[in-house]
Amino acid sequence: MPEVVSSWIHTFDVGRIESIQDGIISNYEKDFIKYASVSEFPKINQIWNAIPAQLAKENQKFIFAHVKQGLRARDLEDSLQWLISAGLIYKIEKVERPFIPVTACSDGTYFKIYLSDAGLLRRMSRFPAEVMLDTSAHTADIRGILAENFVLTELIATGVQKPYFWKSGGRAEVDYIIAEGMDVVPIEVKSSKRTRSRSLAEYRKKYSPRIAVRTSLGNVAWHFDEYGQLLEIPLYCIWKLPSYIKG
Repeated sequence: MPEVVSSWIHTFDVGRIESIQDGIISNYEKDFIKYASVSEFPKINQIWNAIPAQLAKENQKFIFAHVKQGLRARDLEDSLQWLISAGLIYKIEKVERPFIPVTACSDGTYFKIYLSDAGLLRRMSRFPAEVMLDTSAHTADIRGILAENFVLTELIATGVQKPYFWKSGGRAEVDYIIAEGMDVVPIEVKSSKRTRSRSLAEYRKKYSPRIAVRTSLGNVAWHFDEYGQLLEIPLYCIWKLPSYIKG
């Protein structure tokens, strides 16, 4: 959010930026009342507030029944689409076979929901800003979720039309799959300098993509083996990914 970034640059005051974030979240919720129908407003609000908890689940799959007991997909689909159309959330669908066109291989019933801003997700999750750089196991899950949300917003900002994620049974999962020309590029997101990624290794062995990407707090590096090229890229450089892919 521009105002949040500007405030941080000029004041370095965490309390101030969190106040701004709270105001943004409050204004969004007021817009629900203002622009949604009377019947849709409660459901939109329930979905919005359920997103942090849904992402905190082990598989992160969005489950309509977990928004409110007794409600089903048919009760909430229109409200979910309202938030997507408003640009407040992103729906990321699963693919099991990353073939071209990827859209033909996606599963619209199995998806994750992220916010359009990682900072707002942190604030809605009540994750303290002062432990963002913590490296303990106690904060690993939420740091990973925030890193995934950040990378997603950066990918979309670069012009990626529709990112997906890859999941093979219950054994392996790659955070994002994007189509760039004839390339289907797997992207693994790490929130620290530790970059071991069994799922990405399994994906590369199975599909041998021309290029695979791992983003973390590490430096830029290229690796070449029998499964193709592996690009290591820092999280803060993910906006340059298209130029790296195109060479």
